[in-house]
Amino acid sequence: MTLIGKIFTVLIFIMSLLFMGFSITVYQTHVDLQTAAREVTERNDNLEGVRTTLENEKIAVEASLKRERIARAYALAALETQVEAIAADLADKEEIVKTTQVRSNDLSDALRIAEATKKQLTDEVESLRKDINDAQQRTDIFFAQILTLTDEVNHLKSLQSLAQQREKQLTNEIGRAHSTLQANGLDPFTDTYDKPPELDGRVIAIQKDLLQISLGQDDGLRVGHQLDVYRGALYLGRVKIRETQPSSAVCEILPEYQKGQIRKDDNVITSLN
Repeated sequence: MTLIGKIFTVLIFIMSLLFMGFSITVYQTHVDLQTAAREVTERNDNLEGVRTTLENEKIAVEASLKRERIARAYALAALETQVEAIAADLADKEEIVKTTQVRSNDLSDALRIAEATKKQLTDEVESLRKDINDAQQRTDIFFAQILTLTDEVNHLKSLQSLAQQREKQLTNEIGRAHSTLQANGLDPFTDTYDKPPELDGRVIAIQKDLLQISLGQDDGLRVGHQLDVYRGALYLGRVKIRETQPSSAVCEILPEYQKGQIRKDDNVITSLN
């Protein structure tokens, strides 16, 4: 065999392999046309159902959209009505604001006038308060003076009453003294320096012819006065004062008048005769 024959043989072998591969590929890709037709028919039926469903959904969506458009129209009309009402209310409120502003300006003017009046009244009140305080102080001083004068008047009335009582007492004492003077043969011009006042005391100590008695200078006794000594109803004698002290006195016994022994605690009596 020649070289060309070998080459053709190899090419034929290669081509045989290629055709065998094509055959296998065609076999593997072979489809049953009847089955494919059925599948296409079923797919078309499915697509028709989907189309019907989509058309129904489209109709529903269009109806819903129509209803929504109608609802939006009604809502828009309602909103327009509300906007008109709000605009009218806003206009009313603006008018109210203007009226309120005018009223506020009037009130501001009235407030300024009221503040000025208040300041004036405050000043007047302060002045009146000061006048009232001054008047109250003067009234307090006057009342204190009245109380002082009232106390003084009451005190003077009390002194007057005491003076009247004292006057009556002195009148009675003067009357009794005048009667006593007349009974003793004396008159208001008689010198009684050497006569002791009417007293009643006792002997507190005795030594020989001297004794000490419980009456003294504060009782009106003077040196030279004479007193009588008794023990009950018994007359014991007479003593003469030689020395006086505020609450006691030293006496000597006069022998010519002695009628008995003088002892401590004997009574000492003075008289105007």
